[in-house]
Amino acid sequence: MNRNRMIIVSLTAALLTASPSFAQNRAATRSAPAVAPVDTLDYVVRPGDTLIDLAEAYLNRPSDYRRVQRDNRVANPRRLPVGRTLAIPVSLLRADPDQARISSFRGAVTLSQGGRAAPPTQGQAVSEDAVLITGANAFVRLALSDGSHVVVPSNSRVRLSRLRRYALNGAVDHAMTVEAGRAESQVTPRRRPGGFVVRTPVSVSAVRGTEFRVAFNDAADRSATEVIEGVVEVDSGDGLSEAVAVADQGVSTSLTDTRLLPLLPAPALAQPDEVQSGPVVDFTLTPLDGAAAYRGRLATDAGMIDAFAEADSAPNTPRLSFGDLADGAYFLRLGALSPEGMEGRNTTYSFIRARNGVGGLTSGSETRDNRRFYRFRWEAEGEGEASFRFQLSREDAEGRAEGPPLVDQPGVAEQAFTLSDLPPGVYTWRVQGSRHRFGRLLQAWSEPQQLRIGR
Repeated sequence: MNRNRMIIVSLTAALLTASPSFAQNRAATRSAPAVAPVDTLDYVVRPGDTLIDLAEAYLNRPSDYRRVQRDNRVANPRRLPVGRTLAIPVSLLRADPDQARISSFRGAVTLSQGGRAAPPTQGQAVSEDAVLITGANAFVRLALSDGSHVVVPSNSRVRLSRLRRYALNGAVDHAMTVEAGRAESQVTPRRRPGGFVVRTPVSVSAVRGTEFRVAFNDAADRSATEVIEGVVEVDSGDGLSEAVAVADQGVSTSLTDTRLLPLLPAPALAQPDEVQSGPVVDFTLTPLDGAAAYRGRLATDAGMIDAFAEADSAPNTPRLSFGDLADGAYFLRLGALSPEGMEGRNTTYSFIRARNGVGGLTSGSETRDNRRFYRFRWEAEGEGEASFRFQLSREDAEGRAEGPPLVDQPGVAEQAFTLSDLPPGVYTWRVQGSRHRFGRLLQAWSEPQQLRIGR
C-alpha cells in the first residue's frame, strides 16, 4: 500500500493574507502548471538596510543574499533605496525554534520529548518533535505561542512535528501529525509565511486561521477533516479531484478517494433538565437522522477546557453512559458521528449530578409477645439529609397489586420501617428517597421487593 500519497488542504485565497507577489505566483501556477512557482515574501527596505545585513539577520545562510540580489536585480548589495520592495523567496527565510505550553491536562497523559517520557506539568514548555499520548478519558490542551490552541482528546497520539517562528517578521509556522486518534484546533489568523498544518498518514490539512478537527482511523486507513469555521480547499494531490469545504462540511480522505460531505447537525438530549441522580451518569438522546453513533464529552466548564471524560455510543444507539461521577455541576458536549466516522456540529448542555437512590433493601421478621413483627431496612445512596416514603402493596394471583397500597407512609426519617400482624399472602414493597440538592427536590424509588408470608 502506498502511504505516501497525501491530500493537501488549504484555505481558499479569499481568506489568505497573501502579498501581491504570492497572488501572482498562484496565477502563474494556473496559467503555466509546468513551471514551479516561487513563493516569495515582500520586504520594504528601511533606513540602514543592506542585503548583507538582511541575510545575516533573517536568512538561512549569509551567502543567500546573492540569490535575493539576482532575483531583484540589485546592483549594489550594500546600498538599497529606502522604500524599495524586495521579493524574498520563502525557502531562504530562517525559521527559529518556537515553543508551545501545556495549558491544562487531565487523566493519563504522557509527554515524550528530549528522550524522556513522563506525565506533563501545568505550564510546561513543549518543543518541536515532542509527542503527546492520551489514554482513556484523558485530555491535554496545548497553548501555542500565537494564542492558538490544540486539544488532544482521549486515546490519541499527536506529534508536534514543526514549531518555528520566522526571524524576518515573527510569523509562526506550526505542524502537527495525528498518528492515532484526533486533534481539535482553534487557530488564530496567521501572517505569511507562517501557517498551521495537521497531517495524518493519508492527508494534510493546512490553514491560516480557522477552527477545525482532524481524526485518523488507523483500522480504516481513513482521515476526516471537519470544518467548524472557515473555508478549506481540498486537492487530491494528483490533480484529478478537488473540493472546497466551508463551515459545516467535512472531507473524508483515504488512499483511494476524497469525499466532501455535510456535517451532521448537533443532536439533542431527550430530557435536557433531568438531574443525573442514578447509580451511573447516562443520557438519552433524541435520535438524529443520518447518525451512526453519538459522542459525548464531560467537563467542569462550558468551554471544555477542563474536560475529563469522553464516550461514544454503541452503533445506532442514542444513549451515552459515563459511569459514576461525584456530585456537582457539569457540562456535556454532544456530537453525532456519520457512517464515515465524521463528527458533526456540537452543542453543550449544563447538568446537575446529585446521587439520590435507595438500595440494600432487606426484610426480616421476629415474634415478640405472641405477635409477628416485620422489619424492612434499606440504605440511602447520595449526599445530604434524606427522608423516605414506605409503600407496601398486596399482590393478587396474577402478580398485580390489589388496589391502592395497604401502607403508604411518607416522612420516614430512619432507614427502616416496622409492621406487625400481616396476614398470609404475597406482598410488594418499595421505598422512595427524597432530598434537596442544588436547589432541586430529588426523588427516586427503589426497585420493588417481594415478601411472602405463609400460614
